[in-house]
Amino acid sequence: MKIAVYRAVSHNGVLTEMATSLTKALSAVGAEADLLPIGGPDWVQSLVGALGAGRYDYALSFGSFTAELVSGDGRSAYDLLGCGFVGWDVDHPAYQYRRFATSIRDRLQVCASQSHFDFEQAMGCRTAACLMTPGVDAVAEDAAPLDDRPIPVAVAMSWLGEPEMWWDAYKGTPVHRLIQGVVDRMMADPEADILRAYRGAARSVGLDAPLGEDICNILARVGLYLRQHDRLRVAEALAASDIPCVVYGKGWRERLGERPHMRYADDTAFGDVGGLYRDARIVLNLNAANGASERAILAMASGAVAVSDASPLLRSEFEGRGGLRFFDRSRPNSLKETLSSILSSGDAQAVADRGRALVAEAHLWTHKAARLLGALQSPALAERRAAIR
Repeated sequence: MKIAVYRAVSHNGVLTEMATSLTKALSAVGAEADLLPIGGPDWVQSLVGALGAGRYDYALSFGSFTAELVSGDGRSAYDLLGCGFVGWDVDHPAYQYRRFATSIRDRLQVCASQSHFDFEQAMGCRTAACLMTPGVDAVAEDAAPLDDRPIPVAVAMSWLGEPEMWWDAYKGTPVHRLIQGVVDRMMADPEADILRAYRGAARSVGLDAPLGEDICNILARVGLYLRQHDRLRVAEALAASDIPCVVYGKGWRERLGERPHMRYADDTAFGDVGGLYRDARIVLNLNAANGASERAILAMASGAVAVSDASPLLRSEFEGRGGLRFFDRSRPNSLKETLSSILSSGDAQAVADRGRALVAEAHLWTHKAARLLGALQSPALAERRAAIR
């Protein structure tokens, strides 16, 4: 199988690093894979030229970049070029409506959440799904014991600004009741499931609006509000505790001020994060319900105890097998108790060791590449392709 993997420039290099790692892994498991840079003034023409030459069976894009490319009559460029498309999503689909609403006959979506895939289907995306977290290139072979690590708690999170209740401008209207209902449900939901919250709120206010672009834009703004809210509450909980920690991300020093137990560091390139985690006993993973949980995988690979907000996929693959712990995002004040319990427990090292072993067993990029090839050759995708035809 021949696959072109798009290499897009991304914030902190997350998607860029993933594309490079996956391309190498696909080649290692027997696929013919090329890294195809996208960017610059003529990138669309270059992309169409590369795919139109018939060299590739599939084009793969982290973030589903370019899925919305269509001809003048609205047909997918991939259908016209005879190339399948794989979108590997590392963020919530609400943020990019057109990438999922555009019909592509031969399409596979990779998600870290069944809720994300359900959301894509509700937007009109007709595809098969492969539920899978991102991988890592390797695990730390010489990981230091937790007791020898100088940082009790580490968290990497960019400052996204203060959360603002922008929907108050619509007070007294059904729109305000709908948005407030979504926010209230997500605040109380450890998994912060946007689709579940929207459907529940829509029923409560008697609205039966389809998940079109206007609704998705609203839900994307709600999602950003929740991300801002959650990060601020986690940071405030760490500031109010006496647990020594390092927060990676510009802006937090100005927001929280100097604290004797807190150290601040600048934003860190994704390729350097794993090395930083090797000095930490606990690594906090935020937005597991929103994103792909790549930092949790990196933390376990580095030999730290990963502590994450709720994620059904992380729960089934790691927590149930003794390799990861969770905190309740709906109760941020409980974070200190959760972290203190782990730091003082006698089994923290066993959790860290188990997490690292589980990553080595099934979560390297080579494992992900093999699973992806299997999904592309599966009967489920063939049936979906035939149904759309």
